[in-house]
Amino acid sequence: MLMRTCVVFFVFIVSKLLIGVNTQLQCKDERNLPVDWFVMYKLPKISQSSNDLIRKGLAYVYMTSNTIIDGWKLSKKSIGLESSIPGRTLEPLYHQNNSILWTLYNDHAPNKTATVKYGHSKGVVIADTHQGFWLIHSVPRYPPAPDHSTDPPLRARKERSVDVKSLSDAGYSYPKTGQLYGQSFLCISVDKDQFDLIGMQLMYNEIITYKNNLPEDLTQQYPVLTKAANRIRIKNAPYNHKTSIQSLSGTEFISFAKSDKWEKDLYDEFVAPQLGADLLAETWVHGPGILPSDCSGTKVMNIKSINFPEANVMFTSLQDHSKWAVSNSANKNHNWVCIGDINRASSQLERGGGTVCLNSQNLWTSYRHIVNDVEACPKKWL
Repeated sequence: MLMRTCVVFFVFIVSKLLIGVNTQLQCKDERNLPVDWFVMYKLPKISQSSNDLIRKGLAYVYMTSNTIIDGWKLSKKSIGLESSIPGRTLEPLYHQNNSILWTLYNDHAPNKTATVKYGHSKGVVIADTHQGFWLIHSVPRYPPAPDHSTDPPLRARKERSVDVKSLSDAGYSYPKTGQLYGQSFLCISVDKDQFDLIGMQLMYNEIITYKNNLPEDLTQQYPVLTKAANRIRIKNAPYNHKTSIQSLSGTEFISFAKSDKWEKDLYDEFVAPQLGADLLAETWVHGPGILPSDCSGTKVMNIKSINFPEANVMFTSLQDHSKWAVSNSANKNHNWVCIGDINRASSQLERGGGTVCLNSQNLWTSYRHIVNDVEACPKKWL
């Protein structure tokens, strides 16, 4: 009897510990276990693929802080499932009460028309009194908003001429409009002392929030993040800003942000010179005024095609909506991978936006190896 009681008690304690781990507010993997960070690449819809999820435009490859040494892994799950990596990570958004702070921002929010002003930025920030995460992505109309939320202040909503129809409140899902093109994701788990640093970057980015949950106690704890969620913007120069963001485990990420008043290319004029590295950049190439490869000073060259042997797919930048960059060559100081939300285009010079960079040999190797072809420098630089 005593033995049985001990076993039951042991199982109870272990289950409580596991529940505690799984309910921590941070980035998650497919097993619903907390990770320090993850990167993810939603693959384009490729009708010739033998993989059903790739044919539907719902497949993704990923790496987490725990699996980075193994390189890219093709998931067997649809990105639209609650058991996918973003579905697991965003679960608190839909199933927790109003006690946590969160803000959803997207220049093309669900059920709204795309904006052509302020931040060309997309992401989610979720925080409690102890910790949380910052999810940066490139997907329009994503993620759907839950029902326990509020709209941004009326003043902020009137400052842009868009359709302000009410959002459909729902659980986690992935939009059909996001299936055709490739998309990029970066999630960073952070401690409480990082949220106002993130908030300052989002103020520079001029994010367009479409739903918030801002409990009073947490707005007092995170006043700068609250300003960003309420669309308070940077009023005075300088209009670009770099800061260090520390993950929960102490990994350093470098965040670059600019407002619409800076009026320069983020990668060529800010990121590459600050990192001291030539960059290969993958951004949207369907819009007007695409900037050519720039080979003056630190180079920023446009990627033309991507090859993922792990998924047996190759695609051009015309099939990709992701926004990332990788240093062209590596050494101990220049193993850079940057993931963000703004494009290399003249139309983006007058938009806010940013990117977040990590110096990691293993991550760099995985991103550099998928670059298949690059746009050559214009003849004037040769």
